[in-house]
Amino acid sequence: MTKKVFISYAHESEQLSDSVLALSNYLRSKGIDSEIDQYEEAPQEGWPKWMARQIQQADYVLVVCSELFYKRANDHSGDESGLGVKWETTLILQQLYTLNSKNDKYIPVIANNADTKHIPLPLQPYTYYQFNNPESLEKLKNRILGLSKSKRPDLGAEPEVEESIKPLDPKERKSMFFSSIIDVDLWNKAKWRGMAFVSDPSLQAAPIAGFVFEDDDAGEEIFSSLKKQFGDVDTEDEIRLSFIGEISDKAPFDYKVHIGSEWQAIVKKMESAGLNPHESLFVGVTRIHEMNPPAGSKNLEVFKHAYNYFKKYYITNIKVIDGQLQPEFRNLIEKKKVHFRTKSDVIKNPNDEDIVVFGRE
Repeated sequence: MTKKVFISYAHESEQLSDSVLALSNYLRSKGIDSEIDQYEEAPQEGWPKWMARQIQQADYVLVVCSELFYKRANDHSGDESGLGVKWETTLILQQLYTLNSKNDKYIPVIANNADTKHIPLPLQPYTYYQFNNPESLEKLKNRILGLSKSKRPDLGAEPEVEESIKPLDPKERKSMFFSSIIDVDLWNKAKWRGMAFVSDPSLQAAPIAGFVFEDDDAGEEIFSSLKKQFGDVDTEDEIRLSFIGEISDKAPFDYKVHIGSEWQAIVKKMESAGLNPHESLFVGVTRIHEMNPPAGSKNLEVFKHAYNYFKKYYITNIKVIDGQLQPEFRNLIEKKKVHFRTKSDVIKNPNDEDIVVFGRE
């Protein structure tokens, strides 16, 4: 019976990802059904369920013990970064504890000898293999196939003849393109708290959509960086801003704000990088904030009216100066496109760009 292997690792570097891909393809060439996330674009059941299924169905799970994997495995801070590795690690540790140290399924592997210190504590009692070492890699392959030379034969039994194992075809790695206007660490530090609109009732100037942050300095850094990236005008409309209303029957003035990257602009970037958008996976980061204005608030409506008149608007950060909200005019970025949506429009299409706003409901 074909042995099934799942390789768990942290996306620490391109070099490590390449090594893991080479390891998986080597195992497949030896008749072992090896799976890694690089073979997948976007599993229908979602990454957490896909990872859980791979771990449960595998005969062996190879745990690539690198520095980042070790840190994620020992991170109990609640930080959401590295959730993939944390999810896999939790499942692995849970099953190790269930096995009560009688483990034969989870095998620690390392890229080089220096990584022995990165083997998580629950896996330290077990034999590890260095997959960049040909002799150690051969031993790993033999262990998975049950061909270990150190295996004790039954008394009186004839020596086993190694049966021919048909190689499996290697799998191609799917191209993954990451692009985002969101600096995750900086946005986490800034703590986005809401929106403030600046609109001229006499319609002498285009309106401003201002972002209010708890940390003014971090908010300033966010928009000064965006200003350096896009200049005075977001000519390609890469910054995508959506206002989604009618999200609650009980609070009809509530709405959600969604900021991220416009997919059409990303497609152009992918093509410029020589990637085929139809054969690649785009990964981006967005931010969502729910606004709960008082009943009767007209702020968003006035902003929308001014936008419809000028067909443009500006975005920037808002600072609190002497208790007053003040837009940072140095960071103004002119935009032409904005999306005014309703919840019903968004949720009817599971592939809508704003569907993530309601993903947990």
